[in-house]
Amino acid sequence: MYRYNFEQNTQHRIEILELNDEKCKFSFEGDLSIANAIRRVMIAEVPVMAIHFVDIIENTSPLSDEFLAQRLGLIPLVSYDADSKMYDWEADTDSIDDQKIKVVFTLRQKNLNDAPLEITSQHLEPEFGQVGEMAIRPVRMFSPINGKEVGIPITRLGKNQSVHVRCHALKGFGKMHAKWSPINIATFRHEPEINIDQTQLQSLSLFEKNAIRNSCPMNVFAMDANQDLIVNAIEKCVFCEECIRCAESMKKPRLIKMQHKKNKYIFTVESAGQLKAADIVKKALIVLRKKVEEISQDLSFAQQQQQI
Repeated sequence: MYRYNFEQNTQHRIEILELNDEKCKFSFEGDLSIANAIRRVMIAEVPVMAIHFVDIIENTSPLSDEFLAQRLGLIPLVSYDADSKMYDWEADTDSIDDQKIKVVFTLRQKNLNDAPLEITSQHLEPEFGQVGEMAIRPVRMFSPINGKEVGIPITRLGKNQSVHVRCHALKGFGKMHAKWSPINIATFRHEPEINIDQTQLQSLSLFEKNAIRNSCPMNVFAMDANQDLIVNAIEKCVFCEECIRCAESMKKPRLIKMQHKKNKYIFTVESAGQLKAADIVKKALIVLRKKVEEISQDLSFAQQQQQI
């Protein structure tokens, strides 16, 4: 179990409960306002790359130009290297190399066969020759059936239909448009606290204990070696109170006490693929800290001006 302190001698702590590339689940101890700020920054202010401009050179596909451009814009792009890019409003396009601002992809396909040709994100080719896992490129998608890479569907071409476009990917963040949000899910909820009255528990039969355990749809409870009911996975609790209702049906209304832990929350973060889930959390904390520092500097400057 990994535990991280934001700063020494503070009340803010993170404890990792589940972690992989797509999902990060952690317990956060601290003020509710900080928890909500972290969530909002993850959704709206972590910078990633996305296709923003599309040059339509040729398009005889079933999709109109506008629809085709929209579908291209919503393809998530791996954005580990996004920090090396500048926002387009920061750069002087007359003096800054385009490669410091954007990544350009080309899509050029024509179907010469009778069978339909499916065009996917695999057909997008980078013009600047970026390669490797860290390169800015479409997120890789795999079939759940056979595990083969399939790409994200864009359109289908009939015989003699073709599509030729140039896509310009720029750096941005979720407040500008949803395509720049690296998040599928970013939620938090109160961490539960469940207490079992041991005196009342001893008066229950084994059948009744199992009934309470099985009443929980999230499998929060378990039986220990002594065949006693215990809380086994408290982080799974969703406050449905099925266990309390089951105990009440046995004339034991005070057997189980359930409440929220003060200033302790469980976050669930799922990535859309542009960044690893843990990287989204870390980048959000960096952005939030920078905002706090900017506010502190502005307040200090205002105080100095008043003293003059």
